[in-house]
Amino acid sequence: MLRLAPSAMYAVGIVLDDTRVQCVLTDFAGTLLASRELPGTRGALPHVVTERVAKAVLQMIAGAGLATSDVAGACLASPGRFDEEKKQLRMSVQASDWEDYDAQEEFTALTSIPARLEKDYGCAALAEHWVARDTPSDFITVYLANGIGAGIMIDGELYGGTSSNAGEIGHISLDPAGPECACGGRGCLERIASPHYLVAAAVADAPLAMRLELSGARDAIRTDFERIAFAATRGDKGAAQLVSRAAEHLAQAVVGLANTLDPKEVVLAGPALELVGNIYASTIQEALASRFFMRPVHEVTVRLSGLGLDGAALGAAISVLRTEAHAL
Repeated sequence: MLRLAPSAMYAVGIVLDDTRVQCVLTDFAGTLLASRELPGTRGALPHVVTERVAKAVLQMIAGAGLATSDVAGACLASPGRFDEEKKQLRMSVQASDWEDYDAQEEFTALTSIPARLEKDYGCAALAEHWVARDTPSDFITVYLANGIGAGIMIDGELYGGTSSNAGEIGHISLDPAGPECACGGRGCLERIASPHYLVAAAVADAPLAMRLELSGARDAIRTDFERIAFAATRGDKGAAQLVSRAAEHLAQAVVGLANTLDPKEVVLAGPALELVGNIYASTIQEALASRFFMRPVHEVTVRLSGLGLDGAALGAAISVLRTEAHAL
């Protein structure tokens, strides 16, 4: 008897990532009205990124026939740590320029739109819950971009932890004697299974790097990873072995997470899975079927997100809509 009025409010979602920045505009039902993909944050100063994003957002709003006053707010979602209290995006331990930068205040000053912060993987989980609507109340969204994180939904609410940074599974140590990670640990999941790792491992394999025409340049990680992923799906043995090994490492972490949280479903999302999602999904499903402690009681279903590259940005906009709706 009740239904959402889509035009009741609008929101903007923005995902800041090394290799791409994704911006979306949605209505109150979470329907995508406009989207823009911009260059990533790598190599650009924070104020330059913010100005670029602000300009794109204002163009999206105007193109949809709306005014900025029609937009309830915007959410800036990013990987890495952030300090919600101090309004600082700590996007990466290497991105020191962002450490003391108030992205919320700067974005609002440029657009007159109130802004908030959120984790990219948390936003991916919100999108599954709000837009996909067929997810259970307890599920995990594992999000792969340049890094790896997990949005944790418990009783239909996103779990944030003490500082809203819960879900950093990329820094679970799978091998205490493994390679040193930028976080200070060793053998972290991100260090042995992220796109950065796969590209580095492929570049170190001279025949494979030559066969796939890999650049190895820091600003070409996205392109190189896509070449590896494409080759893996086409049967290149070296590329397939790298992807399969990374999927096994991720499966190990997901089994541990499932044993801890006892979810009903695991959703796989993120741009790194665009080409190789089926490989990751089958590997993780097989691992859960044989190693999940509660498997005699219930199974955990693994599926790929159907929301595409806009998924986390949609979730960022939804985080604004949820907050506004709760305030009504």
